[in-house]
Amino acid sequence: MRDTRGSSSRPDDDWSIVMSNNLTGLKNGLNGLGTWLEHHGIGADTENRARLVFEEIVTNVIRYGFDDGGAHIIHAAACVDGDDLTLSFRDDGRPFDPRTAKELAPTYSLASASIGGRGLMLVRAAASRIEYERTSEGHNHLTVTLPWR
Repeated sequence: MRDTRGSSSRPDDDWSIVMSNNLTGLKNGLNGLGTWLEHHGIGADTENRARLVFEEIVTNVIRYGFDDGGAHIIHAAACVDGDDLTLSFRDDGRPFDPRTAKELAPTYSLASASIGGRGLMLVRAAASRIEYERTSEGHNHLTVTLPWR
């Protein structure tokens, strides 16, 4: 795992991490992101949404992104741009564009609710913009923009 600070117009504006595709990697990423968010004094609402998005995306990559059971690397980054907080993720897992994932029908009781799929619904609700690209190198590149509230 590597936790780095990128260069930008203000010191410490960018954050990035390289994580292993396991729960330890997820924990390290969440801790690093949390420290960076606190350092920037981002409000509790935006911080909570950023943590939710980060955990959901990285967990999905870990659980569903790879068929081989081997070690893989997940790259994540965060930056502040004006009134937006942008989180980006890159992995070499199977192609998956969360923008095209089927939206689940609303459920009115826990007994009738299906398991799975609710996390992406939360990511969509938290984000002002979601962009996806399958790169020529065979990587998923997902960018999620959150407005500061």
